Amino acid sequence: MSIGEKIKKSRNDKSLSLRELAVKVDLSASFLSQIEQGKASPSIENLKKIATALDVRVSYLIEDDEVQKNVDFVKKENVKYIESRDSNTKMALLTVPHDEKTMEPILYEIGPGGESGRNSYSHSGEEFIYITQGELEVYINDNVYKLREGDSLYFKSNQQHRFKNSSKKETKAIWVVSPPGF
Repeated sequence: MSIGEKIKKSRNDKSLSLRELAVKVDLSASFLSQIEQGKASPSIENLKKIATALDVRVSYLIEDDEVQKNVDFVKKENVKYIESRDSNTKMALLTVPHDEKTMEPILYEIGPGGESGRNSYSHSGEEFIYITQGELEVYINDNVYKLREGDSLYFKSNQQHRFKNSSKKETKAIWVVSPPGF
């Protein structure tokens, strides 16, 4: 099942109309319809909003249905990416999602100008970022942290935060979120 199909299934399981979900996530019903049909891709920020409104994890929306739930070893060729063309960002779960996990490692590939979304967001938990390539600006409350290859950053997720790649090159980062929000 595609992301859009899973969103539609979850929305229908909750007996929500497109308009009702649109109000909950502050998006237009037509844009949500395009996502459900695979004609548009949500930003990471919007994907999180949709998952929260549907009371599912982001990992449920993006995980491969064929992956066995009891496998913890993921080979490079089995890493599945989700791409947000609007925010010029790709991400991949680096482990198989499990309900018992207490952290979620994610690989982000952020193109020039790529960002998490235009608005900051917050949630419970903690985050750790390690830059493996390129540069990334991370905005936490009123501070801007300019990370370069080899730099890392840890912060409590209940602070308003977002990120942006202001450089002209791709950035790659390992991002660990606890508890799993994906």
